[in-house]
Amino acid sequence: MTASVLHVGADVATETGPGTGATATTRRSLRAVLLGWTGSVRGGPLFWLSTVVLLLTVVVAVLAPLLAPQDPDALDLGAALAGPSRAHLLGADQSGRDLLSRLIFGTRTSLIGPLGVVVLSTVGGVVIGLVAAWCGGWVDACLSRVVELIFAFPGLLLAIIVVAVVGPGVWAPMLAMAVAYTPYVSRLVRSVVLQEMSRPYVDAYRVQGFSGVLIATRHVLPNALPVVLAQSTVNFGYALMDLAALSYLGLGVQPPMADWGAMISSGQTAILQESYLPSLVPGVAIVVVVVAFNIVGEGLSARIVRRSP
Repeated sequence: MTASVLHVGADVATETGPGTGATATTRRSLRAVLLGWTGSVRGGPLFWLSTVVLLLTVVVAVLAPLLAPQDPDALDLGAALAGPSRAHLLGADQSGRDLLSRLIFGTRTSLIGPLGVVVLSTVGGVVIGLVAAWCGGWVDACLSRVVELIFAFPGLLLAIIVVAVVGPGVWAPMLAMAVAYTPYVSRLVRSVVLQEMSRPYVDAYRVQGFSGVLIATRHVLPNALPVVLAQSTVNFGYALMDLAALSYLGLGVQPPMADWGAMISSGQTAILQESYLPSLVPGVAIVVVVVAFNIVGEGLSARIVRRSP
């Protein structure tokens, strides 16, 4: 893959990252701050630190039953809003539930939703972008209009409408956000595939009698996947933040299931009683994981560009 293709892919990813309006501006500002701190995250200590954070997060999610010191749903009204102690290392919420245990189990629900969003949107976006770029003509025009229509509809608003029709839970917001994220991937794939189609090797395969489907799927698409992987890593963090916002609004994961966004929402009342940990602990977890995903995504993009001829 050539460096020019990768730079084009990176530019499209920057311009079409998830979010619109103020949210997109905030995310671009976060991106600029991160790059300002590190200069270049590729291979730097911050990249590897973020990678370790993400690996530890996954391990915690997988081993949650073994790592949690208590049942995350066990009530102990006598320990309501208790501060950190031997019994509750991070304190307890207003129902006396152990914050550390709920934080650990909340890692599962907080990662499963974004994973579904990224997988579904990536598969859909790759198919749409590849078909649009390779077929061109009216096919490209029709798919582009559909993508633009979805772009014009805010993802969170779409999720709220779906939840209003289907009901709150894990699946409805996940499917709605997957639809909202698909255009970002499809535009990125379309841009990279169009660049690849101008390469001499595509004409060489055509002269040799290879079918268009074979060339597109076995030779062109693999050159786009590294860029898609880097962008999907960043999208994972954005999806985590969006789904946490929906849970905070009561439209996502429902109590008593542990979820970081829902924990922030339920911990609001504790702030009035000068107990900040029930909201602060999950809030810090969200910030750390989202920033880690952004740094790793930027690092992967930089590594792809550096290794290209």
